[in-house]
Amino acid sequence: MRSAPIGVFDSGMGGLSVLRALRAAMPHERLIYYGDNENAPYGTRTPQEICALSLQAAQLLMQKGVKALVVACNTATSAAEATLRARLNVPVVGIEPDFIAAREAAGEKKIVVFATRATLSLPRYREARLRLCPEAISISAPELVLMVERGVVAGPEPEAFFREKLAPWRDEIGAIVLGCTHFAFLRAPLHAVAPGVPLIDSIDRLTRSLRNVLTDINALAEDGAGGVELYSSARDPAVLARMHELLGENFP
Repeated sequence: MRSAPIGVFDSGMGGLSVLRALRAAMPHERLIYYGDNENAPYGTRTPQEICALSLQAAQLLMQKGVKALVVACNTATSAAEATLRARLNVPVVGIEPDFIAAREAAGEKKIVVFATRATLSLPRYREARLRLCPEAISISAPELVLMVERGVVAGPEPEAFFREKLAPWRDEIGAIVLGCTHFAFLRAPLHAVAPGVPLIDSIDRLTRSLRNVLTDINALAEDGAGGVELYSSARDPAVLARMHELLGENFP
């Protein structure tokens, strides 16, 4: 059980930010990543479509004998995590916006959430926002997902987007929540537009949750070199090349 791999999937490139964190935190684990780039973005699809695509991705990873499944996509977590947990016989760990950390970081200032349209419209997000942070400003940002899918993670294009969307609040912003794993790759342009504003994602929290789950079932790998395998539903070799670029030259 300990030597079995961990499956990680996302609608495309975004979950690579999670993969990178998992590799750093659990170097002995074998990680298999599946990006459904052919069907990206999930955030513009219906909940039924997202659930069906998530189940398809999960089954592909289950066929590789994974001991746990990481849903490295906020949209897929919101639409399909409950279904995946009901249908799979391995632990499922998802990711969702961290309102509690954002509220602590923002103090009396405003909280802005960037996420996909689907994430913002699904009950899971709406209920969590109402319960934990009803004053949060929600901004749908499908354009950012497409930028990352194209490999555009810096420069004038993302900076112009952030500048326009954040302009109404300017110096009133106390924290920005990255409600999509794609957006973790856009920290540099966001810092350029909103210097000093804390950027909140849930990747570290997901990593801790996965470690705890594996420890509880005595499945955490404690030795060995580990490793990473990358797969994509897209047949274009340029997609895998962009995956490696986003992971960085020093990624093991």
